[in-house]
Amino acid sequence: MSQKKVDKYKNNKFGRSSAQKKERVEFVLEMAAWILIAALFVGWIGYSAYAKIQAKEASVKVDTVMDTSALTDYISGLSSDSAE
Repeated sequence: MSQKKVDKYKNNKFGRSSAQKKERVEFVLEMAAWILIAALFVGWIGYSAYAKIQAKEASVKVDTVMDTSALTDYISGLSSDSAE
């Protein structure tokens, strides 16, 4: 090997540990960012689904008032006719 290659190898070997640490830190930060993005995406989907379900339940609840006195009179008339 030429002296130039040897010097380059020694310099590369000297700075290798700091370069590896830097790469490791960048990798961990990148993975943390992707995990955060995925968690936000899943949370957004869950919140949207929850909001749609709540809106649907709110629109389903309807109170209906009905006068059943005519029906009650008719049924009581039928039962009194069959008793005679």
